[in-house]
Amino acid sequence: MTVVAGLWTEVEEFPDHDLLRLRGRLSLRTVPRVRRVLGKLLQDHAAVVVDLTDTALGWDPAAEVFPSALAAAGGWPTARLVLTGAGAAFADRLRALRIHRSVPLVDDPAHARSHLFRRPDRVARHRDLPADLAAPAVARALVREACADWSVTVAEDAAALVVSELVSNAVQHARSSCRVTVAVDESGLRIGVRDYAPGHDLRTRPVDFEKPAGRGLHLVAMVSSEWGVHRHPDGKTAWAVIPLTA
Repeated sequence: MTVVAGLWTEVEEFPDHDLLRLRGRLSLRTVPRVRRVLGKLLQDHAAVVVDLTDTALGWDPAAEVFPSALAAAGGWPTARLVLTGAGAAFADRLRALRIHRSVPLVDDPAHARSHLFRRPDRVARHRDLPADLAAPAVARALVREACADWSVTVAEDAAALVVSELVSNAVQHARSSCRVTVAVDESGLRIGVRDYAPGHDLRTRPVDFEKPAGRGLHLVAMVSSEWGVHRHPDGKTAWAVIPLTA
């Protein structure tokens, strides 16, 4: 058992998953420890059940550590994560924050393991990419792999086009590293590219069908049901939603 800033972590190993028990308060101070432990367990063993029986939520944003750690580890089914045992107030808060859509929340710990093998309502993964000309190709590979894993290959080509354009903008014009996030939920396949260049606007460019990137943001709009930009103090996230039906 490890104790950090009022939070106890204990790991028990099983043949097909690890059980992580948290005891104490999940807060701004303790969430980095949880992120490190979860990240290592998901990397090493790929399947983790988190027992929240003796855990309280002291800071709402701390709950994002669970879907964030899962996405960083490759998302379902590459990595699998289930939460269980949360008290009524904690469980209600997790549902209000929509954490349960990405990480299943199971009331009875005895049933938690079986949920590791069920696809969550929302699946996601992300990867951090450098400001390098090879980044669009890496992003396309990430998207194609995710589409195959999630059985949404109908959106694969459109998603590859979109992520190429958005990552190319981050690398060539914002001259910034970026985080690429790909997710699937009831609205479709979502692509997000978060850069770290404040004040930079997306640029449209002429279409060049001979190249995998540089085809223009108007093509992003053409293959997406919606797209846009969320601005942050230190950059922006360009995003698009690709429908999964014709």
